[in-house]
Amino acid sequence: MPATKLVASVMATAAWVIAACVGCGEPPPLDMSLLTGEPCEPPCWQGLTPGESTEEDVAEFIRATRFVDTRTIYRGRLTRRGEVVGVSIQWRSTAGVGGRSNSFHIEGGVLKDIIISPDYDLTLQRLFERYGPPDKYRAILQGFERQWVDVILFYPTHGFTVYLALRPDDPTLEPDSKVESVWYFPAAPLERFIELGWEAGHLGTAPSEWPEFLRDWQGYGRVELR
Repeated sequence: MPATKLVASVMATAAWVIAACVGCGEPPPLDMSLLTGEPCEPPCWQGLTPGESTEEDVAEFIRATRFVDTRTIYRGRLTRRGEVVGVSIQWRSTAGVGGRSNSFHIEGGVLKDIIISPDYDLTLQRLFERYGPPDKYRAILQGFERQWVDVILFYPTHGFTVYLALRPDDPTLEPDSKVESVWYFPAAPLERFIELGWEAGHLGTAPSEWPEFLRDWQGYGRVELR
């Protein structure tokens, strides 16, 4: 290619890139509130508190925030055991990694709970440095053709739990094990939390059966399956 055409091509490409970036602004915000406590401590998330915030509060948050990618919002019916009980609002963050979704669940016009998938490496070490070890944990083998170990760490008096997925051939928790999602709910004693989880449909086992699934935290290492 002649030099003049090469220069022209490079300049045209540069101009296109500059034009495309006009108005790009700042990078999307990264939510690390579980570790920082800003702008509020759990069970509050970004100013929204399960059991207190209203559906109008959620709508205003979505309108004003830079965390929610409004192109990904899906508003559907919240059902429980076949009955419509409220509204589910699913969305992805503007800083989303891997397309993982988040959600608000609303019943009777009140925010029931929040599920957030971290957009950063939320490891157990970082979590424990902030909140200490969990009150209890549960580990259950899930799936059929593709199996995994579903682990829940319970922080009921803080108003949240964290979920991890482990390989079935090596269900081991380490300091660098990564949290897949965080569920925020009204803070409560463990027994009440289990009832809330059952009522919300997040815990598929009846409260009366839960004592046999719960385990005391014994430190890092291989989890005990039930």
